[in-house]
Amino acid sequence: MFENILRIWKKEDFLKTILDDFSNMLDEAKMIFEKADMVLWAKKPAEMFHAEIYARDRKINEEEQRIRRKLVEHLSINPRKDFAACLVFMSVIKDAERIGDYGKNIFELNYIIKSELDDDFAKTLKDIGIEVNRNLALIKGAFAEADSKKAVSIMKAHGRVSSECESLIRSMASKQLSVDKAVGYTLLGRYYKRISAHSANIASSIVNPLEKIDFVAEGIL
Repeated sequence: MFENILRIWKKEDFLKTILDDFSNMLDEAKMIFEKADMVLWAKKPAEMFHAEIYARDRKINEEEQRIRRKLVEHLSINPRKDFAACLVFMSVIKDAERIGDYGKNIFELNYIIKSELDDDFAKTLKDIGIEVNRNLALIKGAFAEADSKKAVSIMKAHGRVSSECESLIRSMASKQLSVDKAVGYTLLGRYYKRISAHSANIASSIVNPLEKIDFVAEGIL
């Protein structure tokens, strides 16, 4: 189904424009995540990046609203045309917006975690972040190309990320950690998991029928 929709998108100027706008949202969201993660792990002064992070987040929010407005206007004029494509876009733009939000939340952890990130939990979380970023790098091309193999790969990776985050959070409960690390690590694990989940949601639009977008296809994980 998705390949057929994509074929229509690329023939129609309106939907091609929406696809380009959505790709820009993903670029901005990925940039927020990368900057936030870099500042956290490299212990850079958060103040140096605060304005940029929040400006990019506002840009994503404005882009989401602009795309929604375009889709509603398009459907009001052509209620039967491109209906399925518009529904897909309504779903995935929310995922892109949430990726940006959670990236911003990771940046805000710089104001919570003051201790050195030099323990085994930090190493595990840093590795998880690398995998999350790898999937963010894949999702834009996978969506634009209707690449089901990349989509399945992203969804499988989310299964691993989700399991690793939950395992790490449970194991921290029995360890003595400073308050800032206990709070910061728990939140970071949750944020990584949610960013991964939203990437997988976008991937699900490639391999799942419309009614099952945001759900992992049976047998994928």
